[in-house]
Amino acid sequence: MSKKTLVGKRVAITGGAHGVGKETALAFLAAGADIALGDSDTGRARAVAEQFGRIHGGTIVGLALDATDSAKFAEFLARAERKLGGLDVVVNAADAAPTGSFLSESDAESDFQIDVNLRAVVTGSRLAGRRFVEQGHGHIVNIGSAVGVTAALGAAVYSATKHAVVGLGAALHRGLAHQGVLVSTIAPGYAPAAEMIADAIVDCVEHRKAGLVVVPPDGWFRTTVPDPVQLRQTMRRMFGMA
Repeated sequence: MSKKTLVGKRVAITGGAHGVGKETALAFLAAGADIALGDSDTGRARAVAEQFGRIHGGTIVGLALDATDSAKFAEFLARAERKLGGLDVVVNAADAAPTGSFLSESDAESDFQIDVNLRAVVTGSRLAGRRFVEQGHGHIVNIGSAVGVTAALGAAVYSATKHAVVGLGAALHRGLAHQGVLVSTIAPGYAPAAEMIADAIVDCVEHRKAGLVVVPPDGWFRTTVPDPVQLRQTMRRMFGMA
């Protein structure tokens, strides 16, 4: 991203100190946006913000965030809003990876995936949605997965959380659009580079793309609203009913 297409946009990113969140911050910064990074590793978030700001310029701050705690999530967004002078975009990028097979996974490991991958996205979407509806505009970007459309063998709970994020995004996309709020759900395919996912996120904001955005491994991405008939056929195949 070399063109400053998002100058003046104020973006809050969860999970911003690592992986996709970190790459997304860099992509937005390159596009001219102002950034607030939130992460449970507060020191790392501040270090990344300082490094990116020193190298690339622009406004970027690192803030504490426990995305699994609704009160602390609300505090993060409030601080981001104060630091940046407002908010236009919230990216729910925090992610908990699968830890093993369904039968061997502990309750704590499953709960952690559900808390980070689903509950935090619900919380972030609600808190951002309330702000954006009140101000009459805004963009929520959630990170789903291709396994949220199909499934991944050996990652049952992770797949379940991503199915839920895709469903949440479909409902919010239709439910909030008439109130001026865009909702995009990014669905990366098998192991795409974090940079490709970040580019897809920034592209959604640049071009005001809402709905489900699929990112195959080669980096090409498209916006799609699933056809109900095709969706039912996919579900029948998934459950052996075809």
